[in-house]
Amino acid sequence: MAPRRSFLIILSIYLILALAYSVVQPLGEAPDEADHYAYVRYLGLHHALPSGPEVTQSKHPPLYHAAAAALTSWTGLDFAFLRSNPDAFPLGPDAPANFFVHTTLEDFPWQGGALAMHLGRLLSVLFGAVTVWAAWRLGSVLFPERSEVGLLAAAFLAGLPGFLYIAGAMSNDNAAGALGSLALLLLAQTLRRGAAWKRSLGLGVVFGLGLLAKLGTLSLWPLVVLALAGAFWPRRRQPRAWLEAAGHAVLAWGLGLAIASPWLLRNWRLYGDPMGWSLVRATVDQRTGPLTGADLVWLGRGLFTYFWGRFGPIGQVRYPAPHYLLFLLVVLLLALGAIHYLRRLLPRDHPSIFSVLLLAAAPALVVLSIVQYSTIALGTDQARLMWPAVAAIAGWVGVGVAGGANRLRLPVRVLVPGFIALMAAFGLAALGLVLRPAFAPDPALTLRPAPAAAPIAVFGDHLELVGANLPAEPLVVGAPLALRLRWQVDAPVSDDLRPVVRLVHEDGWLAAEWDHSPAEGRYPTDRWQPGTVVIDPYHLQPNPASPGRYQVLVGVRPFRGEWLPPDGAAGSPFVAVGAITYR
Repeated sequence: MAPRRSFLIILSIYLILALAYSVVQPLGEAPDEADHYAYVRYLGLHHALPSGPEVTQSKHPPLYHAAAAALTSWTGLDFAFLRSNPDAFPLGPDAPANFFVHTTLEDFPWQGGALAMHLGRLLSVLFGAVTVWAAWRLGSVLFPERSEVGLLAAAFLAGLPGFLYIAGAMSNDNAAGALGSLALLLLAQTLRRGAAWKRSLGLGVVFGLGLLAKLGTLSLWPLVVLALAGAFWPRRRQPRAWLEAAGHAVLAWGLGLAIASPWLLRNWRLYGDPMGWSLVRATVDQRTGPLTGADLVWLGRGLFTYFWGRFGPIGQVRYPAPHYLLFLLVVLLLALGAIHYLRRLLPRDHPSIFSVLLLAAAPALVVLSIVQYSTIALGTDQARLMWPAVAAIAGWVGVGVAGGANRLRLPVRVLVPGFIALMAAFGLAALGLVLRPAFAPDPALTLRPAPAAAPIAVFGDHLELVGANLPAEPLVVGAPLALRLRWQVDAPVSDDLRPVVRLVHEDGWLAAEWDHSPAEGRYPTDRWQPGTVVIDPYHLQPNPASPGRYQVLVGVRPFRGEWLPPDGAAGSPFVAVGAITYR
């Protein structure tokens, strides 16, 4: 099959999977997505850049966010659809994955802020498509002797869950990945085809836009020296050649700085330095000690696991642990394939040697920049920070797969379609078997059919409290109270209703209270179907811990609304559902 046709198949697979990830993952559940949306919202409503730490993502340059604001400002950019889930904290293995409660405000057909976030995700998908294309062209340019390398690199990204997850999220890392990949492609063309003023001009534009997308793209700028060294190597003994090379470097770097200068000068004026480091420090969790060997191990482990796939706002949704050992084995096999390629298939000429150096230097420089950033900030172990060099990383995968296939004498006509199908299956499996179930309502929290007994209480018109399970025996002072309520509706409700459970000591003081969306925030009431019983668990810790008898009271109110009166209550919004004793 012709390379162009193969790439179009790869691109189609990427677009289908990335759009599926963008639709399936609930809004706000990708890393920093709510904060990125807040930045876009500010730009869309105020038509100006925020200053100071109030908008946390404003520490980043505004290219992605300004483009998203231009695309979405007509929607109104409301925040009503983003409702935090208190049950997600404190973090832990038993906490639900969703940081937000996902009501029908997020359902299709999307409107308002939900539509704006989906449009922002669509912009990310398009940036990701540019990255996939650039990875294909990068491999083809650097390794013209093996056309399958670029196709394998593109196919790898098209089905890689870690890449698809961020590509389906509102994040400026997608713009950084696209522009970083374009920069690498232009550098590769310079190295392989020679320096051209038009190409250096384009490189300056991409550098400048990349710097306006994310600061991490700056780590690629030194690669100009490597690319020009490769381009001018045959004329290395001619002083005029090096003067010409210096002119190309000055053009690329100077134009990049000129394009980014409005943002750099603004930072200098507001924060005292072009990069705005004082604002960065004010909006990140700062590291309080030196970076240690243990920190570097943590960083490497995080970059590796996030790269292959960790989902949720803080990567708390993962594959089973053995999968990451399997990915480590895959990396070792790819390394063996790459060694075979470099020893047996790579021509022994200076363009090929410089090609390998470029492909190695790009991720190395980006990782060094992440290590440097880690001396300041915590939470830097996310692979999306490597996206400026992700096309080069994919290129190494292409080299490794091509080398391994050559060693096994696997023909290209079988290798490329097979690898495309394998990666597509990988991306689809992670979506359907890992990501989607993590954020779906827990089937264990619903029952059918509904019990026929009369409800304990009815709140408003349709919400029925049909059961309450409390401990039958007294509890030891200091132990938490675990209880379960059972709810149902006799007709669909449109409100996001929030039960509130209070624990009141016999002397009248409030010992504990928990206000949340039912079923640990995973099954809001506007999604309930009549006839289904929803189990609503609670863990309450009396404070102060004291012996005595405690009443368990239950009330209900809409999100940011007034209490719903329970039937039969004499002026109180709460109903007593039982009592427990602490000894």
